[in-house]
Amino acid sequence: MGSQDHPPPHISPYLIPAHDLLLQIGGFCWTLCYILSIRAASRNKTYSMPLFALANNLAWEAVYGLFIAEERLERLVFTIWLVLDIPLVYAVLVYGRKEWAHSPLVARNLGKVFAAMMVLAAWGHYAFAAWWVQERVGGGRAKRYSGDLEADMTELAYWSVGANQVYGSVAALVQLGVRGHSGGVGWGIWASRTIGSIVGAEAVWVSGWYFWPEGFPYVFSPFGVFIWVTALACDLAYPVLLWQIRKTERILPDGSKASGEMRELNNKKRR
Repeated sequence: MGSQDHPPPHISPYLIPAHDLLLQIGGFCWTLCYILSIRAASRNKTYSMPLFALANNLAWEAVYGLFIAEERLERLVFTIWLVLDIPLVYAVLVYGRKEWAHSPLVARNLGKVFAAMMVLAAWGHYAFAAWWVQERVGGGRAKRYSGDLEADMTELAYWSVGANQVYGSVAALVQLGVRGHSGGVGWGIWASRTIGSIVGAEAVWVSGWYFWPEGFPYVFSPFGVFIWVTALACDLAYPVLLWQIRKTERILPDGSKASGEMRELNNKKRR
């Protein structure tokens, strides 16, 4: 998305290739995050990515990979991520019930709940993208496009990725705090996710605004700042919480993990 932008003559011809490189580095980091998440989920007998974040990511990849992506490389990346989603969804269906033991209704219907989330997210992503293209949002903003495009697809990517990122970062932090253990997550997952987001998203948008401000006027809009500051703040707070939790958590015989606070509560009850 946005790979068909053609900057005006006064913009450096290296800007778009530099953005492509940053996106590839970010995409590699996110792919590594998926792989590490699959490994951690299998090892710790739990699911890694927060429930709706996973459903939302899967829906986003399907909608944008099938209907929005402009280049073959973009479609290939979306396809790879969709394939990597399969074992993550499998972990939800196999191990998710124990994480929802506090809510038997959700635990019994976890597959249906996840499917409903995915359908709702896909509907939202498709509706937003279809409206964007049909209304030609951002068209004519000091840009020229290849083919018949008349909407600013780079800005579409900015808002859709931004919405996914802020929710995913907040949900990951909340999930870690609610669980009280690091099952399904770890330092490598956090690092690859955070670096991927900074390099493949924030660095692209900020450099675009700096070197081509008339083509990226939305980057420092009030809502745009809210999205990226919130996401980055959660990503930076995550390792602090992870470090605290790993000091008290328990590793069970089957490789799964449990909150150390739960052990303390059980000991108090026995007394």
